[in-house]
Amino acid sequence: MGAMFRHLHIVACSPRSGTTLLHEAMVTCFQVDRHYEHEMRFNLASAAAGEILLTKRPKDTTYVGAVLESVPDFHVIYLLRDPRDVIVSRHGKDRDSYYSNIRLWRELQAAAKPLKTHPRFLEIRYEDFVREPDAVQARIAERFPWLKPLHPFSEYHLYAKSSAASARAMNEVRPIGPDSVGLWRRNLGRIKAQQQLHGSLTPDLVDCGYETSAEWERVLEGVEPDFAASRYAERIYFWRRLAARVDGWRKVAAYRRMRRRQAPA
Repeated sequence: MGAMFRHLHIVACSPRSGTTLLHEAMVTCFQVDRHYEHEMRFNLASAAAGEILLTKRPKDTTYVGAVLESVPDFHVIYLLRDPRDVIVSRHGKDRDSYYSNIRLWRELQAAAKPLKTHPRFLEIRYEDFVREPDAVQARIAERFPWLKPLHPFSEYHLYAKSSAASARAMNEVRPIGPDSVGLWRRNLGRIKAQQQLHGSLTPDLVDCGYETSAEWERVLEGVEPDFAASRYAERIYFWRRLAARVDGWRKVAAYRRMRRRQAPA
């Protein structure tokens, strides 16, 4: 019987959730046979028998549940991040505009929530990753014991050889640290505007354990809302959403067929 390869795919609650940093830390600090320089949709990646393949694409969260159901060598790390920090984040390619929004965070979090107990799905909080990187690395190694550690996550920056695209997304290669946790407090206008567009974040924050009540919203009193545009649309019309879903499910089906063809004899 041929050797089975393993595919580990990193997804998230939204773009700008730290997937690039996690991907680079994984590539640097674990033995990985094959990976791609930056984002790669799950269905476009391939590997030979016996190889460990690592890919990442935050928005694939919508479809990984279907792949987990039917492909036994497919594994997922889901990165959860405080939505307030997600929606104030800016991409290294365009520092003048916001990137994600509450609408997208909620859609991806809703897709991930039912998968939390799946044995090949691991949820990691961005805040834990940047505050205690070695503890998170130990959790990853425990869940996926076929990964061989090479270096501690805390020393990632000493060994990293990031691609230009990854370096732009992260702004620079630097030690893993919690500097970006709580940045929303410096962007209260953005938080207020997003809540006016999409409703209070308190239920989401309480459900994820980031807050225990609506008390935090008092900091928004008297704040002028910032309605600057997001990279992603605030609302998706039905036909556009349906077309995206159909395209996504086609990719799931294509990936299943590819994996069946490549299954060990």
